[in-house]
Amino acid sequence: MARAEEIQVDHVYRSKPLADGGRQDVLADFSLTVPAGQTIGVIGRSGGGKSTFLRLLNRLEDPDRGEIRYGGRDTRRLEVTEFRRQVTLVNQRSVIFPGTVLENVLLPDTLTGRGAGSRERAMEMLRLVRLPAETFNRDAAALSVGQQIRVQLARVLYLDPAVLLLDESTANLDPKVAGEILDELHRLAGDGGLTILHVSHEPDKLRRCARLILIENGRVAADGNPAAILDDPRGPASGILANHED
Repeated sequence: MARAEEIQVDHVYRSKPLADGGRQDVLADFSLTVPAGQTIGVIGRSGGGKSTFLRLLNRLEDPDRGEIRYGGRDTRRLEVTEFRRQVTLVNQRSVIFPGTVLENVLLPDTLTGRGAGSRERAMEMLRLVRLPAETFNRDAAALSVGQQIRVQLARVLYLDPAVLLLDESTANLDPKVAGEILDELHRLAGDGGLTILHVSHEPDKLRRCARLILIENGRVAADGNPAAILDDPRGPASGILANHED
């Protein structure tokens, strides 16, 4: 497993254009330090900047102002393709390519011309995401939505990332399967080789994390123990969870 490095988000601003030609801040003076190997849950209202935060970490977007450093280096100065191999984003919607399940996991090696890849490692990752062996040689497009999400996650893990950014990635999975997969991912983080940032509105998944941050109005409004933040009846998380349940 690749070894993660510390992430530092330093006074970052990111805005979006408005119809009237102006701009609206999505993140404003946003600062955060993510130690290597930590598992962090991320919660916030819809449109509050959670996904933008992950996209900035993955360099799908860059800050308007401020700086994001990985291992002490400004991410804008790093070669983007190699950086994204280390800091990888997994969205809620799966991306499946023509071919079998196993071929989908091995696809990064095929596309980059690095060779046939390691079938053993690919199968190990498929087992980690709880896909049965009888699915490995099936057409990936014929799988259920939940199974396709697991194929996508296995493909990402095959790349051996150091930082895994989960943007509601397990929302469409069976709760028991999702819990087992998250337990495996947190075990990898516990071994010191993987940092996880997990955007979710599901308390059970957030409680598995070592730390929880709550984003409100483009800033970190709460940062600390997940149970303490989620169980505070007067805290900002209570309203967010109630709205999500409605």
